[in-house]
Order: sequence, then structure tokens, then C-alpha cells
Amino acid sequence: MDKTSRAVAARLKDRFFRTKWLVVLVAVLLLVFFGRTTNIRSLTESALVIGLGIERTEDSFTVSALAVTVSGGAGGDNTQNYVVYTEKGATLSEGLDKISQKMGLIVSLSHCNVLVLSPSVFSAPPAALFDPLISSHSLPEQAAVTATELSPADVLAARTGTTVASTYLIQSALIQNLGGDGLALVTVKDFLAHMLSRSGSVNIPLIDIVEQTHQPESQEGEAQGVKQLVMERDLVISDGEPFVLEKDLAQAATMLVRSKVYGRLSPVLPTGEAAEFRVLDASPKLNANGMSVHAELKVSVSLLEVQNTDGEKVTPSSETVQRAAEEAARELENSLRACHALSLAHDADFLHLQNEVYKKTGYTMPTDCLDGITFSCSVTVEVKEAG
Repeated sequence: MDKTSRAVAARLKDRFFRTKWLVVLVAVLLLVFFGRTTNIRSLTESALVIGLGIERTEDSFTVSALAVTVSGGAGGDNTQNYVVYTEKGATLSEGLDKISQKMGLIVSLSHCNVLVLSPSVFSAPPAALFDPLISSHSLPEQAAVTATELSPADVLAARTGTTVASTYLIQSALIQNLGGDGLALVTVKDFLAHMLSRSGSVNIPLIDIVEQTHQPESQEGEAQGVKQLVMERDLVISDGEPFVLEKDLAQAATMLVRSKVYGRLSPVLPTGEAAEFRVLDASPKLNANGMSVHAELKVSVSLLEVQNTDGEKVTPSSETVQRAAEEAARELENSLRACHALSLAHDADFLHLQNEVYKKTGYTMPTDCLDGITFSCSVTVEVKEAG
């Protein structure tokens, strides 16, 4: 390389490093400036709401918030506290403002992952319920939507034996699929999408509180007031009055309209054998032909156990297990037919049949035509070998 080339290279190198350090300097100055002029609230000034409960009367809302507060000072140990506050307001924002005033902290919904709603709440249009929570209070669109026939505040305040806060248990069961008993997560985004579709209906997990028969033991002795949160049923939401789907119907309906559905199947054969299967996967397929919809549901399961076999050695390929799988398929088919009968009785299309017809017919589909759609279904249950 001659002297001219080396000189040009040296100048380009110097210019590159000058530009690099200039960019770094500008970035540092911007960070210092905005760090001094932006009000960054500390954790001790905020109440992070991890669960929100809402009830409604004719003229007001009852809002309950399960919040995490941090107590302590600089240089000391900070302690997390879980508290439930309840206030009434003509609007949701008024209720949240009153909770903020009572706590002396700024309430934030940006970390709220669970909504627990009373059936009375669904008399309001979905947009009027969720829009202010999302736009004004930063509620995540991926928050889980659940319901309860009890007081939402009682669900939020319930002490459980496995978690420090009830909402963590609900998240584990629905978001992480660790025990929802065949029910699936319905997010705020899912809820609005289904309610604004042609079917205009959605089923969401219903939470029940059960008394713990035997209280947990610890080093300090027996605990008191520990509850169980049970999610085996669904609440169906539509334009009409909400109604409940019992356990078997809720599981079948969820398998047909949702993905990533787990849980268990427990068929009992007429000859007395009782089997237990764990659901590995549920693959639904709905086919519309004119005003007829046929649903195909393929369920993959693993064998957990079979009882009352008189000592017979049981494997996934055993005749008894295959008969149990066929029985489980028949029970799911019967549950889906019962779901369809309930949907007609309540005029609530929670199986989303109108959505399927609309995909084929488009705008020519009549409005509110659920009773004019013929429904049929077939279910297969396949037992997978343990891998």
C-alpha cells in the first residue's frame, strides 16, 4: 500500500472513531437529560395490581384489586405485601381512583394478568367494559378473563396452600396449563374477538371456592383459612343471560373451539372397568356445507391407569384400553350434542357454528340464524404409547 492509500485509510479510521464517540456522547447526554426531567416512580410509591375483580349493580361498579405493595426504605430490606381493596364507583375509573386514594399509592394495571368478573358485569357491552381498562389503565390484552358466581373480592383474597396469591394459581392453571381440568385460557383479546364475531358468544372459566378439609401444616403449626380454587365449569357469555356449562360439557365445548386444551378423560365401561387418560392434544375441525356444520374432533391421550380388570395386564394396546378410548369418544360426542342443544335453548352460539357458515357464505348469511344450522359431530380418541 502506497503512502496516499495509507493516508486515506488513516483519515477514514479517524473519522469513524470520531463519529462513534459522537454518537455515544449524544446518547449519554439524552439519557442524563431525560433521567433528570422524567418522573420515575419508585416501587414504594406504586401498587402493582396482579388481579382485578369487578361486580356490577344497576347504577355502579364494585371494583376489587389484589395489589403487591413494597414496604421498606433505602438501604433496608424491602417486603412484599399482598392486599385486596374494594371500592364502588359509577365508573370503573372512579372505583380504581378510590382504591388509589385509600392505599395512598398509584394503582397500575400494567402487571394485571387475571380478571375475575361477576356474571352481572356482562350486561354491559364488551367494549364499554374493556376499553377504559386497556386505554386508560394499561390493562394487558393478554390478561386472563375468568368469572365467578361468588364475590370476586373473595376469590382474589382467598388463601391457597400452594401460592402466596390466588391469581398465581389461576395463571398456573390456565396460562401454563398446569391443571385447568380441561379448560383453556381466554384472554381479553380473545374475549373481544369472539364477542364481536358473527357467533357473538364465548365461554370462560368459572372459579369456585371450596373449603380445605385438612389445613396445611407448617413449622408454626396448622394453617387456618386456606381455600381451594376449583375451575371445572364454564360461564357462557352472549347477548342473553349468562349460563353455566357443567364439567363434562365445558371440557367438550372447550376442546372444539380452543387450542392447547389439556385435562383428563375418565370413562367407565359397562362391564365395570374404569380408565383414566391424560389428554395430550385435541385437534378440532369444523366443516360447513351450506347451513350444515360437521365437527370432527381428534383427541390424543396417554394411559394413566385402568382399575377393576381382575388382574389382567393392561397396556395402551390392550382390548380393554381400546374399548375405554371408544367409550371416552362416545361420551365426548354426547357432550357436544348436549352443548348444541343448550346453545339453541339459550340462543348462544358458543360452539361458533355461525362463524363457520359465515366463512363459506359471507355477507349472504342471514343474521341470527343459529336455529337454522344443522349440527353433527364425530370424535375419535387415540391412545398413544408412552415415549
